Amino acid sequence: MTETSTTSPVTTLGAVPRPRAAVAAPALEAARRGVRWLQGSGIQSPTGGYRSWFDRDAAVYPFEYSEVTGYQVTLSAWLAARGDTTVARTALADADRAVRWLASAVQPVPGAFRCLDASAAVGRFAGKADRLYTFDAGIILQGLVAHHVATGDDLARRTALDTGEWLLRHVDATGAVQPWPATPQAGRWQDAPGDWSTRPGVHHAKIGIGLAALGDLTGDQRYTRAAVAVCEDALRSQLPSGRFVTNPVAGSTNVHPHSYAAEALWAVGTATGRDDLVAASERAALWALATTDRDGLPPRRYGVTGAGTVSAVRHPRVDGVAQVLRLAALHSAHGTRAAQRLVAALLEHQVDAPEEPRAHGGFVFGAGTDGTPLRHANVWVTAFAVQALVLAAGERRDTAVLDWRHLV
Repeated sequence: MTETSTTSPVTTLGAVPRPRAAVAAPALEAARRGVRWLQGSGIQSPTGGYRSWFDRDAAVYPFEYSEVTGYQVTLSAWLAARGDTTVARTALADADRAVRWLASAVQPVPGAFRCLDASAAVGRFAGKADRLYTFDAGIILQGLVAHHVATGDDLARRTALDTGEWLLRHVDATGAVQPWPATPQAGRWQDAPGDWSTRPGVHHAKIGIGLAALGDLTGDQRYTRAAVAVCEDALRSQLPSGRFVTNPVAGSTNVHPHSYAAEALWAVGTATGRDDLVAASERAALWALATTDRDGLPPRRYGVTGAGTVSAVRHPRVDGVAQVLRLAALHSAHGTRAAQRLVAALLEHQVDAPEEPRAHGGFVFGAGTDGTPLRHANVWVTAFAVQALVLAAGERRDTAVLDWRHLV
């Protein structure tokens, strides 16, 4: 890992221009439409779980997804904290139903959650249904703590404690995380097709946010130490340029897990006063901004050959666009030209179809790795986009960019 740095020096809020009102206003309006879609389109099932997306071609919701339900619980706490009482009331009521679904419908053992609640439309995702992903548990843990802090809900607190204990059993002394425990239904992760999401990797740093939040809530330093450990483990895969290697065999990077790692380092570093973690997150953010093209697309996949030739796949993955934009805002680079191109790219991928009320206002996934358009209205893409657009518009609550506990 000898790649050299190609990013600009660390920037500060004072050195970076704030977004112009002409740019900020459309971003905020798009975020409002995204919230309306999340709260009113039917993407949350009557059971309380959130569906993964709305398939506009088949007019179906494929399945209820535990991980993204966790994201929505955290997003709801963030929305409630922003002060709009009408939005807050709906957000916390939605989150309450989601917490009850997580605790009852997809928790086969205390603190662990089945990946998804399958339906007839699950298709190629069927093989994931029974996996108890540690990553998913970390995302859910963060939401549970946020909901308890926002409402005092005791079920959220008790489930969070179970989840924290379960996660500690799957983080080793070096901070490496087991993707999921072997079960007869789920099999072993070592036998699954190799991909960033099925192997220990830098994306697991993101479970550190939930662990740090639980440590902050309870005062139990075991959780805080584990949060720091998973972030330090990710640092071993960061190059001097700021890029995280997400495929150690090829030495390449997928911007989605790269961004997960950078998000975690910012949040856990902020929570624990570890300036080195925050600085590493900033290097990762600046690398992603520096490699974003004129269309506002960061490289979905990025690699460098032994001869130094760069290969990049840029078919749009809109969650990655939102993640890089949000990282820019967290590190005060939201007024840069690269960040504003990311805003424009996000706006281009919001569904504008009033005749499709189950899709209108949501953000689409973008495209597959091969470039095949994927135009479904996607729940986690929309959650990421809503938060990114608000932060990129220069919105601030008090003096903080974002409470680290609310980073979706």
